[in-house]
Amino acid sequence: MIYITLFCPDKMKKPVLLTGYAVFFFVVVLLCIPEISRGQINGLPFYYEKNLPLNGQPSRVEEYYYEYHTQVKAHYYNHFIEYDSLGRVKKHVKTNVGLLDDIPLTFINIIDPRPVTITCSFEYDSHNRLTYFIRNQYQEEVGEWRQDEEWLYDRYHTLVEHNFRDVSEGQTVIKNPSVRWKYDRKETGQVKRIEKLTYSFADRGLVLSEITEFGYRQNVLDTISIYQVLNERTTLREKRVDLRFHQYNDTNPDSMLLGSYYRVGVSGDTTFQSVIYDDHNRRLAALTTGVAGDTIAYTEWQYEELVVIEKVNDLYTREIYYDETGYERYREEFQNGYSLAVPADFHTRVLENGRMQTALYEIWDPVTYFYRKDTEYLYFYDLITSLPQSISLSDAIMVFPNPSSGTFYLDRPDDVAEISLYSTDGKPRELPVSFAITPECPKGIYLLVIKKRDNSVQRTRIVLE
Repeated sequence: MIYITLFCPDKMKKPVLLTGYAVFFFVVVLLCIPEISRGQINGLPFYYEKNLPLNGQPSRVEEYYYEYHTQVKAHYYNHFIEYDSLGRVKKHVKTNVGLLDDIPLTFINIIDPRPVTITCSFEYDSHNRLTYFIRNQYQEEVGEWRQDEEWLYDRYHTLVEHNFRDVSEGQTVIKNPSVRWKYDRKETGQVKRIEKLTYSFADRGLVLSEITEFGYRQNVLDTISIYQVLNERTTLREKRVDLRFHQYNDTNPDSMLLGSYYRVGVSGDTTFQSVIYDDHNRRLAALTTGVAGDTIAYTEWQYEELVVIEKVNDLYTREIYYDETGYERYREEFQNGYSLAVPADFHTRVLENGRMQTALYEIWDPVTYFYRKDTEYLYFYDLITSLPQSISLSDAIMVFPNPSSGTFYLDRPDDVAEISLYSTDGKPRELPVSFAITPECPKGIYLLVIKKRDNSVQRTRIVLE
């Protein structure tokens, strides 16, 4: 049993800033965004549950609310979740139908008495990317309200559209924060120009807001010019020259990482930017200097187990701590050695064998200087329905130990045809079929997909410690 309770470390003089976020399958901790990347994060949909962790693939979750002053508890929502053969969320129904009659009197004046049901549906492509999300809400006496989110990619795996839509009474309306990118490419696929269109509240639609032009020398990207478009006027915002690359990909700029370049601003001021990365493409250090060689900014990052430390000019420090599930536990910021942290969200989560059992969310009361319970989740698992129909419990291949210190075992390797291990970024890794398997992966939570010789598929969530 793993208890994750987030307290302030002894070394801290003030309470720390606690911030939590949830994932439905893949835990994404964004440690480095490419300099010229749009930074597309294909994780949680915008309108999806942000505070509901689903580690372990629960089939049902009970959600409880606490009244702020009395701390009286009420069962206010039920969640029912379905998963596909890869363990990804396929359908999620959140409803309080049948629960409102039993709500304590304390809640009568602070809750909506009209039952509501929210149904979320997910679609994925062959590259394991979330491509379409639908949130459909129906409430008695109010009616139906639907919100869609869509991701479209081109043949080079570049995101070209990220659409948000309201759908009602047969009408589909594009809305903020929709973004589209129009690519102009060479015959070889090299990008020459990108036109970025973002939502305009004045026009109630998408308008051209930014243009990026790519210049080449001897067929290698040499310059990047970024223009701002405002009121149909185009202004050069910055130009990057003398490019040096840590990772080069001129057909998909999102995956490109610049090692160094000169930046020329609007006023003609020039600075030199350089970035050092580690083997995982995480930034280790970033330096900005003037033309005279004077240091303008120096930032360095340190990566420890479940901790990321960022230091800027030795004056500002930010420490971000994560728990075993990939959630941000808390962050603390320092200015000249003094903590800037203030109390915020407080999370206590209980896991057993990689499965979430309970999750409690509390908020800080600035009047009483105590945390007050806000939302609590209780998790339930149906082993039979969570496995593919082609596999019964007696036919399931045992994977042990789980959690594992690095090596796990299969009780019937002769029945296995293929084994794939999916990490938190969604990328599969093929593993050799044997009795003892050592994936040589970093610590974390993974999805083990076992294809048996009878063509049935078994999925198992494993934890490497």
